[in-house]
Amino acid sequence: MLNKITKLIKLDKPLVIFDLETTGLSVVMDRMVEIAYVKIMPDGKILKGDLLINPEMSIPQEAVAVHGISDDKVKNQPTFKAKAEELWEIFKDSYYSGFNVLSYDLPLLKREFLRAGLDFDYAQARVIDAKIIYHFMEPRTLSAAYKFYCQKEHADAHNALADVEVTAEILQSQLKKYEQIRDWDFLYKIHHADSERFVDNERKFYWRGGQAHFAFSKHRDRALGEVVKTDPGFLQWILEADFSEETKEIVRKALDGELPKKVENTN
Repeated sequence: MLNKITKLIKLDKPLVIFDLETTGLSVVMDRMVEIAYVKIMPDGKILKGDLLINPEMSIPQEAVAVHGISDDKVKNQPTFKAKAEELWEIFKDSYYSGFNVLSYDLPLLKREFLRAGLDFDYAQARVIDAKIIYHFMEPRTLSAAYKFYCQKEHADAHNALADVEVTAEILQSQLKKYEQIRDWDFLYKIHHADSERFVDNERKFYWRGGQAHFAFSKHRDRALGEVVKTDPGFLQWILEADFSEETKEIVRKALDGELPKKVENTN
């Protein structure tokens, strides 16, 4: 029962646990298509809500593939502005929680409220980000994995051969524990589930509407093809700076008129 939270942590304000589905990865450019929340009051009372939102823009297929919310599903739904006052009453003067809310959901929600003329200033609010807690309390290291999967301490960490032997033991334990990972197609799926949203291995560019967009620099969230036309000097700088050969090859081809093309996965 969620109301047990009030017995585990003292609340003198409501705690709003929420999640957003959006049109993409950019806090600046993208918009909300769904907002779901659980509001836990200090007395243990719980309020829940789940709203589809018309983002007033086309939803790229890359985003639809993640959350399944298409233009057709939201075309007759209210805009955020139409629901802003209602959501303001739910979110104002509260504590906030979710998974990765500090990096993404809260900043994007703030921008949605600003577009509606409301200043959602959460800077001084207490935030409980479950992802930060998870990564802090359960370190994602080889030693931690060895202890979790094999119930052993990795006494010789950072010795290359010892690390390899420990990794082999972990893999063997994982293959025993998770039957589905013995299937190569499943392994491909989980290894590429997130990376397919990006153009390159270093995630310098991401796909949006089938076009490569910058994920870094002053041109973040702008299409590579647009930057080729408006700021080719910046791309020349990348070629001369300390970037990987993969990044440079993408830029080099773009300057030669060959933009990246997304290949749909058929696996």
